[in-house]
Amino acid sequence: MFHFAAVSRVAWGQEDPFKCWQTNQLGTLNVLEACRKAQTRPVMFYASSREVYGEPIYLPVNENHPKKPVSIYGMTKLCAERTCLSYSATSLLDRSVNHLTLRFSNVYGSTRDIPSRVIPTFMMQALRGEDITLYGGEQVLDFTFIDDTISGIVKAYTSCLDGHRELFGEDFHFVTGRGVSVASLAKMIVNLVGSHSKIITSDAKGFEVRKFIGDPRKSYELLGYEPRVRLEDGLRILSERLAPSIQAR
Repeated sequence: MFHFAAVSRVAWGQEDPFKCWQTNQLGTLNVLEACRKAQTRPVMFYASSREVYGEPIYLPVNENHPKKPVSIYGMTKLCAERTCLSYSATSLLDRSVNHLTLRFSNVYGSTRDIPSRVIPTFMMQALRGEDITLYGGEQVLDFTFIDDTISGIVKAYTSCLDGHRELFGEDFHFVTGRGVSVASLAKMIVNLVGSHSKIITSDAKGFEVRKFIGDPRKSYELLGYEPRVRLEDGLRILSERLAPSIQAR
């Protein structure tokens, strides 16, 4: 069972906290209960987020880093993670649910991505020659190409399929281990597409994490996960995927 459904943007959680809690927390509880009652006893793969850590106290962030989310979204994801643990074998339930927690970090590269997320926004604005607004810009984040994220998901799945029960209850990062500032990201995109877009700086949003660089070593050691697509290459691939839709207009 792959449970990747969620109110999936930090800003949306701040705008409508009730819907965010109802979807991310209660929705996860519903999936867990369905797994618990299912005769097939599925393994549940839960999609979580780097937002559960809040502002890091050290970098790169590994899976044991303290978890102090600063946004509504981050809080719902952390509570959902703990709900998964409450259904696991450690809770001594008559029928428990085996699960793995997968934490993603700024996944990009799909043409079906949410347009308001940072990379799709910057890329579309650059392709159109529109001004790009940075809310802060000094944020340093770990951007992961979608193909690498999917590769990690498949490796987790195949490992469980191969009988590695020791993975049940574990949490894994699918990250690159490289941090890039949002300001550098905007310049990178503008230069990549040869755009005349101007980069404008505005005030940062208080509920956003300022810095995150993830540690992929646990995922590499236990799953064989390796991020292969550099940010520069991933942005080029995305620009090639999006350019036809701009030209069609």
